[in-house]
Amino acid sequence: MEMSRATRSVQKEDVWQAADALLLEGKRPTIERVRQKIGRGSPNTVSPMLEAWFATLGPRLGAGGGGSALNGEPDSALGNGLPPVLVQALQQVWEQVQAQASQAADALLEPVRENLQAQQQALDDAQQALAQERSLMAQQRAATEQALAVAHAQIKMQSGRLADLEQAGRQKDQFAATQQQRLQALEQELFANRKARDEADLAHAEQLRELQHSTQLQQHRALQELDRARQETKQAMAAQRAEQEKLAKLEAQWQQDRQTLQGQREQQAAQLQQAQAQVQQLQHQLQSAQAAHAQAMALQSHQHETALAQLRLEQAQAGRAGDTVAAADTGAGNGRRPMRSVPPAARPLRRLPGSRLRGKN
Repeated sequence: MEMSRATRSVQKEDVWQAADALLLEGKRPTIERVRQKIGRGSPNTVSPMLEAWFATLGPRLGAGGGGSALNGEPDSALGNGLPPVLVQALQQVWEQVQAQASQAADALLEPVRENLQAQQQALDDAQQALAQERSLMAQQRAATEQALAVAHAQIKMQSGRLADLEQAGRQKDQFAATQQQRLQALEQELFANRKARDEADLAHAEQLRELQHSTQLQQHRALQELDRARQETKQAMAAQRAEQEKLAKLEAQWQQDRQTLQGQREQQAAQLQQAQAQVQQLQHQLQSAQAAHAQAMALQSHQHETALAQLRLEQAQAGRAGDTVAAADTGAGNGRRPMRSVPPAARPLRRLPGSRLRGKN
């Protein structure tokens, strides 16, 4: 906009008048001097007008003779009525002006050329960048289309997978509900099994207490029988001693009455044999009582060991509560319960040979 204003304000006649005035002053017309002379105008506006002035300077100077007064020929210049010195000066000024105008034009055109070259280079770079950008955009578009196709395929696959997951989730929920119901049933069954086991433990403990009481009673009875056997053995031994003493007395009496009781010999011999048989019988009874005593002691020891083994077995079974519960769950699932071992019934004590009940003596 400033350039257009300068073009409207500065005219060609202004530039030419200023150049003529500078030439008459003996100064070389330059762009800066013309601008200073006019007092306005930009170099871009003044420069082409000044070049036009230089282009018309030769014809204007040689207009009177119909030819150029500055063609370098002195005779021609003199024929035009110009002094040779002036003609030479004008020719030098003309040559300098042309050289300066050419340099000024080159100087003015050099930035334009450089600018044009820079613009051309920038245009080439821009076109190359545009081509690269278009190629990149084409590649990106192809990649984007491929990515969109892959994304659509993945979305479709994910949709199918989501449907499968939802179906699996529903099946999982149904399975969890079934497992929950089964767990509740198992808990109820486990509670029932625990209750049954507790009742069985209580019943077994009661049976164990009864067994211990029965064992104690049997032990007490065995001890009583043993005491009676001991008493009977003592009585038999006392009777045996009495019989021995009686036998000794009889033998002494027999020795004393041997001469007088010769006739009763056979009868006394028979009595002696009978007494010896009784002694043997008493000895046999004593041996039987001793054997019965040893058997009773062995039976009592066996019963103690049986009761202790049964008690240890029950303690071991109670210690394996986890395994018992698992076995109970398995047995409950199969409709069976684990069998509990029943302690063998205590065998009644065998009456000792030769023993007699008290009160019946």
